[in-house]
Amino acid sequence: MAKIYSIRKSRHILKTVYAWFKKKGNTLEAKPHENLEADLRKLDTAVLSGNKEDADIIAKKLEVFSEKNIKKSIFDYASELAFALIFALIIATIVRQMWFEPYEIPTGSMRPTFKEQDHLTVTKTAFGINIPLKTEHFYFDPDLMQRTSIVIFSGDGIPLPDTETTYFYLFPYSKRYIKRNMGKPGDSLYFYGGQIYGIDAKGNPIEEFLNSPWLKNLEHIPFLSFRGSISSNNGDQFFFQQMHEQAGRVLLSKFREREAQVFTGKEWVKDNPMALKTSHKSIQTYSDILGLKNFAMTRLLTKDELKTQTALDVKNSVEEAPLYLEINHTPTLAIINPENEKNLKRADELLTTFKTIIPLNESHLKKIMDHMYTARFVIKDHKASRYSADDSPRGLTNHQSPTFADVEDGTYEFYFGKAYKIQFGGIASLLDSSHPLYNLSAENIQKLYNLGIEINTEYNPSSKNQSFFPNRYAYFRNGSLFLLGSPILEKDDPALISFLKAENEKEKNSAPNKPYIAFQDYGPPLKNGEYDKEFIRTFGITVPEKKYLVLGDNHAMSADSRVFGFVPEANMQGAPSLILWPPGDRLGAPEQKAYPIFVIPRLIIWGIVAIIALIWYLIHRRNNKKSIFE
Repeated sequence: MAKIYSIRKSRHILKTVYAWFKKKGNTLEAKPHENLEADLRKLDTAVLSGNKEDADIIAKKLEVFSEKNIKKSIFDYASELAFALIFALIIATIVRQMWFEPYEIPTGSMRPTFKEQDHLTVTKTAFGINIPLKTEHFYFDPDLMQRTSIVIFSGDGIPLPDTETTYFYLFPYSKRYIKRNMGKPGDSLYFYGGQIYGIDAKGNPIEEFLNSPWLKNLEHIPFLSFRGSISSNNGDQFFFQQMHEQAGRVLLSKFREREAQVFTGKEWVKDNPMALKTSHKSIQTYSDILGLKNFAMTRLLTKDELKTQTALDVKNSVEEAPLYLEINHTPTLAIINPENEKNLKRADELLTTFKTIIPLNESHLKKIMDHMYTARFVIKDHKASRYSADDSPRGLTNHQSPTFADVEDGTYEFYFGKAYKIQFGGIASLLDSSHPLYNLSAENIQKLYNLGIEINTEYNPSSKNQSFFPNRYAYFRNGSLFLLGSPILEKDDPALISFLKAENEKEKNSAPNKPYIAFQDYGPPLKNGEYDKEFIRTFGITVPEKKYLVLGDNHAMSADSRVFGFVPEANMQGAPSLILWPPGDRLGAPEQKAYPIFVIPRLIIWGIVAIIALIWYLIHRRNNKKSIFE
């Protein structure tokens, strides 16, 4: 027995045949024309009355007529397809630009919150209503912007390479980026101990930087490299920028005489690194800015490698140790190695750091491995390179790729001391403790520490005055020395106590023509247990009006405000809402201060969608109750 058509299907056949009848019915002879019109009226009556059985009989009759007489041309099919595609494109663009959009994470700049190949949804109504395909808003509420929450922003006008792309391969478009909002207009921020101390425009402490659980495992370093970005003026004036703001400059005369200056925020003053030996209340040296003096760039060296570093005064009598932590600290423009001055090849050689070392014992190296983190990297034929989302080569030669002789081909990563192999779709599986990547040899630990972010042997300490340093940072917090975000040398560690004593002696006994500044714990910006507001405003950085400071959770490999500066209000486009893939404990809401749900931008967009849906429903319902002949 044939299945009876539903009223909905019968109505569809009615509309299809009637549309043809209105357009081409006059091509029929009088009797067939009259019969077809009669059948259409009968079916219309049956559909309106809900008579399923009568509608079924007539609909099937008209369906046979349709199959014989209603033939679509290629042009008809093409025009229908074009209309459908254009309509779908317009709707998709509006929805994705103004309401929500799926994203895939291409890089590791937001690890561990978001990892490469993560899939998430982004709401576009967390704090504003975007104008589609533009870096502008119909509506924006700055009060809805939250510190420590994650934002999506446009690269339009941001000084980054390759920000231009196309949307749906059709419309010119600026790429979108994802970072954590750490500074609102008027905020003053200072970096100490891998943390941020801040006050808002009214002078109130921003305590969420220290108290938020989603920041607990994150470090905040105020720079990627001490030299920041460098620009020159006719080859005789070199400017150094931090946070894309003027920080220092070196003026060279035609006789190669130099004058080093730092920018206080109001004026240029002579760079005087010796000011760090005393308490001072204004910016007097490059290391004052942002708290640069609180941080160091580090790498692990063997004893033989120590001897190749001419800037280090290392005797054969240095304490024997498996590895040595080289600490490059307190950057300065006012002091430079005479050898660099004579054979200046690059502008970054105008900036130098003081250097010191700490011998590390087996327990220190074990702690380093217990907290090791790396970039995600791919091993092929025992050669490693950093993971790329599009599988494109990173331009490394075989000589530049580090070797992992005992590791099979695959994609790997370290985080919080755990090694993972990355499977299809970005799913990570924990490696067994016997895996070669966990090798506790000094050679393996040195390789993972020095090359684990860059995955490039150019960062090996293979030559004198090595200019490349890995993005591995050290800092003091509460008297302990932190590496990899953890206190590797506790404040009561004999090695640290001995180091600090030696640093003080080295500074005290340094000659005026070859001064030395000790690497030490300057302490947080507190006064009588409270935030020192004057200090933070003077030595920190203040966010301008209608701009925001954004940082990547993975400070070691994130191009963020430290590179391109503040993000304009107009560039803010949305916020992540859910991690959809891969499965695991990160699935769901990301680690951030949750955005409120019932806010004006959301209510406006949801209200518009609800009104459109209601209007469509009412029109559809009205048409279904209305004769097609009316």
